[in-house]
Amino acid sequence: MKYSAIAIFAVLSCAQLQAAPLELQKGDHICVIGNTLADRMQHDGWLETYIQARFPKHELVFRELGFSGDELTTRNRSQSFGTPDEWLAGSAPVPNGKGLVTRNGVRENRFETTNTRADVVFAFFGYNESWGGEAGLDKFKKDLADFIKNTLAKKYNGKSAPKLALFSPIACEDLQSPILPPSKDINARLELYTKAMADVAKANDVQFIDLFDFTRTTAKQQPLTINGIHLTSYGNRLIANKIDQELFGQRPNVDEKSLEKIRAAVLDKNFYWHNRYRVMDGYNVYGGRAFEKYADKQSNYEDQQRELEIFDVKTANRDKVIWAVAQGKEAKADDSNLPPLIPVKTNRPEFLPQNGHVFLTGQQAIEKMNVAKGMKVSLFASEAEFPELAKPVQMQFDAKGRLWVAVWPSYPRWKPTEERNDKILIFEDTNGDGKADKVTVFADGLNCPTGFDFWNGGILVAQA
Repeated sequence: MKYSAIAIFAVLSCAQLQAAPLELQKGDHICVIGNTLADRMQHDGWLETYIQARFPKHELVFRELGFSGDELTTRNRSQSFGTPDEWLAGSAPVPNGKGLVTRNGVRENRFETTNTRADVVFAFFGYNESWGGEAGLDKFKKDLADFIKNTLAKKYNGKSAPKLALFSPIACEDLQSPILPPSKDINARLELYTKAMADVAKANDVQFIDLFDFTRTTAKQQPLTINGIHLTSYGNRLIANKIDQELFGQRPNVDEKSLEKIRAAVLDKNFYWHNRYRVMDGYNVYGGRAFEKYADKQSNYEDQQRELEIFDVKTANRDKVIWAVAQGKEAKADDSNLPPLIPVKTNRPEFLPQNGHVFLTGQQAIEKMNVAKGMKVSLFASEAEFPELAKPVQMQFDAKGRLWVAVWPSYPRWKPTEERNDKILIFEDTNGDGKADKVTVFADGLNCPTGFDFWNGGILVAQA
């Protein structure tokens, strides 16, 4: 999609026009917190793109800490994920220090390399809380005032209180869909909570940006959302432009080609950060199972924390690419500084081939099966002919007799030093001899596809 022809319209209140621009210092760390609105912004990258383009020499560090469903007082996380304050400060102890024996490569501050340590906090709340309706307004105001005071009392960067900017929810867009709830009722609640946010922000002298009124009244060329509340890339760009100008004033002219180069660098960085912050299977990485002992008394925690550290370093390496591109230079991420992976020994060495364990071929396995009378087992496909069939998770035949298989070679999860290579494969028997002779990659670059089902001419895939 081309954006050069997009017209951006901003409706600014007198109070917003009079607000002093947010001042950023070179090297500032900006952390984004809040609900789904904040969470989804990272996948389009427009907000950081505009701000990095505006301040090309500031070498700003953005870290997205939004999480779908978050509220001011309720931020559900898995065991030992880390508190919101720990993430903003980039400081958290080992969850179960007494459970470690080897401590191989373990950092006492497990968030030491996250590069959060917020100088600036962008906070997006209010949508989830708005379901409390008018009866919940007083509690929301108190919770918001407490949040502001508590946040400004912190020194996440170790030296000074963070600068804080609050953002209202966006309006619920009426897409004229019979399967979506009426936007009128939702917007009535959102308007109440937006006004409450404005009042509390003013009382506490905190910058507040009204995205509700903007998205309700602004002219637009196409729908802003996919379902009334979750922004499209177009909608995210519109919102990012609004935020950028509200916080910092009239935006300098940056050509579209330069913006796209910055955005590509931002999205590359966001990919690695997202896989670090929202790492799959936290119970195995830092939760209860992380401290189970295996070979040589090593636990999952040691090697899994090193993998998270590698994600952190790859993210920081891509910060440098963003800075260079924003300054008009050519740059490529240099990952030569990655710490080494920590070797993991198997706790079942008897299954290693060098210890005499025999792995049966497909035909050998069939010969050892007890098959019911009148039934026959035949080999359709195996790893001998199709090495990519290794580590299958689910398989089923379609109406054309093709075998679809979800394969998970990255089990138990994708390593940050490798390319993602989990796939959905299709095996076909093209000559009618009852054996597959053709394989097609239907989808690749997946992340732990746990299952799929046929639907509407394609498949629905479940993946972490």
